[in-house]
Amino acid sequence: MSPQIVVVASDAVTQERLTASIPTDAFTVTLCAPDELPATWPQLFVIALPALGTDEEALIEKLRADENTTNIPIVIVTALSLVQLQSMPYASDWTVAIVAEPVDPQVLLETMRFLLNPE
Repeated sequence: MSPQIVVVASDAVTQERLTASIPTDAFTVTLCAPDELPATWPQLFVIALPALGTDEEALIEKLRADENTTNIPIVIVTALSLVQLQSMPYASDWTVAIVAEPVDPQVLLETMRFLLNPE
């Protein structure tokens, strides 16, 4: 069974672009908006973070604060600088990785695989 991935973005264009970067023969992908989480938790979230103070950032904070989701890995896809991202309390969490925009599909894939199998 392939790992379940949830791609989160506020806009459909970003959802589709990120989904196109994930091989569907290796992963099962579900799309959602930041305020529409799936009924069952995935093995990994890919969250597009357009800016700080957005619904996406609030979702990341919510996922990290909830004991049911605190250990689900998150790939943050963003064009924000590392200086900006360092202000986020979860930025140094081992279950969080950053992939820079524009997304290199190979980097995204390798990052996802590492978070799913960190050993």
